[in-house]
Amino acid sequence: MKSISTLSLALLTTLALSTIHPITAAALPHPLNSSSNNDNTTISTAATASRAGFFESLQSPSSSTTTGSHATSASNPLIKNFIIPNETGPSSWSCSYMTQSITSTSQGTSIAIGKKSHRKQFSCGELISRETNLNYGRYSVDMISTNTKGHVSGFFLIAPNGASEIDIELTGLNSTVGWMNVWKNGAQHPIKIPLGFDASKGWHTYTIEWRKEYLAWYVDNKLVYKRSDVATLDPRKNLYKLALNSWTNQGNDQWAGRFSLPSGGKEVKTQFRNLRYNP
Repeated sequence: MKSISTLSLALLTTLALSTIHPITAAALPHPLNSSSNNDNTTISTAATASRAGFFESLQSPSSSTTTGSHATSASNPLIKNFIIPNETGPSSWSCSYMTQSITSTSQGTSIAIGKKSHRKQFSCGELISRETNLNYGRYSVDMISTNTKGHVSGFFLIAPNGASEIDIELTGLNSTVGWMNVWKNGAQHPIKIPLGFDASKGWHTYTIEWRKEYLAWYVDNKLVYKRSDVATLDPRKNLYKLALNSWTNQGNDQWAGRFSLPSGGKEVKTQFRNLRYNP
């Protein structure tokens, strides 16, 4: 397994998650249920059927739902499968990645926004897969985002040096839409997709289907967009990584809004669970 330094990975995501220029899908394919691939494949099946062995529930084995396992704890399985950057991140953001931002419980893994950074106004967080042997297939995760302006929740695949990336991003400016994006050589191609629900109100499943011939995005197992006009890189020659993050926008306010901590102690966090893969 080839690894990349935490700093290099954080810098690599800078390009991938910079300014997005809104584009709305004009003629989407009709939503359909996926019959050929079941997103409810168990974690054990995913681990044995794929070249990527890190897929897990993102839920702590603890029976407690109120106390969480900190990301820096040696007993937390997340650190075995994910790189967790600390006091680093894209310079254009108003937050720094902090390990303290990430907590796992029996309900899932959360990445919270706070004031724990010594470098930036806010603290945020990211999980980056240690596994690099990712291949074509369907990548899914359950998420709950927020409706806090300026907050962004991300789930994406990224190649070295940001040469290619495949995204799902949810912003608090409008929590009823999702952004499905693909990058190639620094150029991005985002599409704004109506979700049909408020992504901050409950668990929903978000899926990236990555094939040599096309890319497709699903929400709750229904196809919402498919494209073949932007080629990705050969995964056998380019060691893609998978990442989950929660961060604060600064400067691209029309897309995500400008972040400020809510008054009254309202918590701002993205929740994740059930990371899955189907070849």
